[in-house]
Amino acid sequence: MPERTVEDRLREEYFDILPDIRRVAWQLETEIMHITLPLKQSLAHYEQLVVKSRVKECESAIKTLRGQQEGNVFDPEKREKYSILDLKDLAGSRVLVFPRNGLIKTVQMLRQYEPFRDWVAEPLSYAGDERGIPMYFGFFPAISSTVCAEFQVVPMLIGLFWEVEHSAMYKPIGWAKGIENDEGMNSCRTEVEISLARFEAEFEKFVEKNSQPPSE
Repeated sequence: MPERTVEDRLREEYFDILPDIRRVAWQLETEIMHITLPLKQSLAHYEQLVVKSRVKECESAIKTLRGQQEGNVFDPEKREKYSILDLKDLAGSRVLVFPRNGLIKTVQMLRQYEPFRDWVAEPLSYAGDERGIPMYFGFFPAISSTVCAEFQVVPMLIGLFWEVEHSAMYKPIGWAKGIENDEGMNSCRTEVEISLARFEAEFEKFVEKNSQPPSE
């Protein structure tokens, strides 16, 4: 019988803990939607706040863990040291906000409530905005003390673009494999991120300019 690979062991571990990952994801989404409800009810007609949640897929988790190793390979002699639970984004929520100036208010509202008060911040950078994206990691001990969750508060246009881009460039099959390393595609992705950030910035300027009362 062939010896089990590191990937085989990680797949078994993933499906063992999948019920806990799902419970954490449900809890995360519920908490965020409850906390942000007052803010959502007060939005202007052009403002938006949408919560999207996901459970990290098995093969995606293994690929991420592999990418954290030297040379992007697992050492078969040290298979016991690898664990799906080392990942910090097994369960995740993305709060999409438009326009971008709503990010600060949204983050402040989330951070003042348990259980997010003690979650660790790790801003996520992207082209077009040096301020980056608020991203936080933490646990729901009552649900699971081992499954780490993540939430991000993201400009809506960037977030929606990432959904398409991630599916196209990070889950390719067949002839599309390797597209995430293509120089031309990565250059185009950067240009799109910059353009979307500029659009939001100009929109915010327009709203601010036209919402002020006329001077006498």
